[in-house]
Parts: sequence; structure tokens; C-alpha cells
Amino acid sequence: MTERIDIVSPLLGVADAAEVIDALRKRWRARHGNMAYFAGNRVQTRIEACVKRKLAGVPGFLTLRPEQREPLRRLAREGARILGPQTAHEVDELVAALHAEAPWIAAVSAAIQQQLLAALSNGRKGLRLPPMLLVGSPGCGKSHYARRLAEFAGVPLRRIDVGSGSSGFRVGGVERGWGSATPSVPVETLLATRVANPLMLVDEIDKSGVVYSDRGMSTSIATSLLEVLDPGTATHYECPVHRVRIDVSNISWILTANDLRGVPAPLQDRCRVIHVPEPGLPDLLRLYDRMTADIDDVDTVADGRAHLAVLAGQGLSLRNLLAWVAVVSGYAHRPRHH
Repeated sequence: MTERIDIVSPLLGVADAAEVIDALRKRWRARHGNMAYFAGNRVQTRIEACVKRKLAGVPGFLTLRPEQREPLRRLAREGARILGPQTAHEVDELVAALHAEAPWIAAVSAAIQQQLLAALSNGRKGLRLPPMLLVGSPGCGKSHYARRLAEFAGVPLRRIDVGSGSSGFRVGGVERGWGSATPSVPVETLLATRVANPLMLVDEIDKSGVVYSDRGMSTSIATSLLEVLDPGTATHYECPVHRVRIDVSNISWILTANDLRGVPAPLQDRCRVIHVPEPGLPDLLRLYDRMTADIDDVDTVADGRAHLAVLAGQGLSLRNLLAWVAVVSGYAHRPRHH
């Protein structure tokens, strides 16, 4: 059975006045056969006052639109799921799959295995990792590894590209008053999936900077990240859009960088920094074999494999390999004319 935990206040699950009135109307009709003598207006006023008293501790919730309140209400009532490995055997299977996919990133796989097994011994199941910062040259497989980790573990993945320029807003959200209120990617993901432990991939954190609004206000991804990476603040993170506290401490964060010197020192302090080497040709050949195993055109696959040696002489990266596999697959599945 999938574990569920509370990541928002149970108070948010309180029914609104309209929902209570509707239930009372149905009960009255079932008991009396008609709506005569049902004091709807008087009852509604009392119920609305009662709901407001119960939600006094989360005043921001009452200011939300109905379509904003409903995901929070459902999350409060049902809880959020914890996904990922539930036993030591499942942890070993996950790590074995990662190692088969990217043996040159064994140091990261070993760190994940150590962390998950330690968490299991303390009763914490699922994929819940401390923040990690993967540093390595472009195309060495950092982002690919994170995507496969999420896929193998069965957790949602959201990618934030620091090079996009608005990444600070995507991590911290855009509060009301900035023109267009936007919830942060972490909160957006929690509400959409109702999974407490998705994986957040922040690419090229070494390109982080400051972003300014048209009103002169500023934000930076480093500042936004520090709030969600710190265990002390992540458990009661307040979304600037929803104005309610949400526990984001179960989210796993993987940051990538090409150059550690570009990563702000406070972020380095919050993360476990692991340097990722470039894959060798034997690593890429094994991965090529895995990725083309289901292609029936063995001649095309063999020719593509032989051409990898030529590509290696030009500087072959994982990114190049993935692009080449797509070419080989497309050629193998081309329409045949007789």
C-alpha cells in the first residue's frame, strides 16, 4: 500500500459553505420529501461563519479562487503519496539499473544507495535524497542521469533550466503584485501530482544570476533555492501565490553545473558536491548496445556502432551518442519501398 503523508494543514480539507449546504439540502429532502421549511439563508450564514472560524489559522486560503482552493483541499483530505523504493532490495535494483545505464557515474549511484539504505533503516521509504550538485563537462550525462533516476524510481520529474532567465521565479514563484501570479514549480508539481517526493532537476546552476521585474523588484535562483533546500525552512515553506504553508522537505533536488566556480558558495554548502567524469568509449558503446537492443535492423545497428569510433575521434559525449542513436533508430524504421 502506498504511503501517504500530510504536507499541508488538515484544516485546508474543511468543506466550504456551499458544499455543506448542498449536503444538508440532500439530507433534508431525503428525510422530508421536499424543501419546505428549510431555512437555507439562515443556515448558510451560520455555516459560513463556522468555516471562517476554522480557517482563521490559514487566512490566505480564504482569499484564493475556487480553482486554486480545490487542489489544496484535495491534498489536505487525501494526503500526498511517497513513491520510490520501499525495501532494501528495491534500492539495490534501482542502483543496479542506474549503474548499467551510466557506469561512469558510479560515485553518484553509490551515494544514492548509501542514503536510501540509511533512510530505510530509520523507517523513511521512497526516493528522498539530500540535495546533490553534480559537476562535470557539458554532455557527460548529468541531466540524463537525473532523468533516468526519476524514471527508474517512478517519481515525477520537473526540470528548471537556469539559462532560461526566469528560473528564480520558477523556483520561488511569482507573488501577487508582480503582474501575473505564478506558483513555484515545486508547489505546482506537488498540487498537480499529489506526490510528496518528486525530483527537481536544476540545470546549469553555475549560470545563475539576478532577475528584475518591470517594477524594479528582483529575485535570484540561488536565493529561492536556499529556502527550499534548508530543512529548517522547507518543512513550512509558504508559497507566495497560495499564501499557505506547504512541506516541500521530501522533494529531492539535483543541481548540475559545468564549472563549480560559478556556483554560489551558500548553494555549495547546502549540497553534496560530486564530480562527474566524462564517459569513455567503452561506456558509450555499452549504452549504445542497450539503447538499440530492440531495433530489428541489425545491419543498420552494426554500421551505427562502427561509426561511433569515428565520432569518438571528434570528441564523443553522451549528448552526441543520444543524438546518434536517434539517427540510427530513424533510419532503421524508415519506410521500405518494394
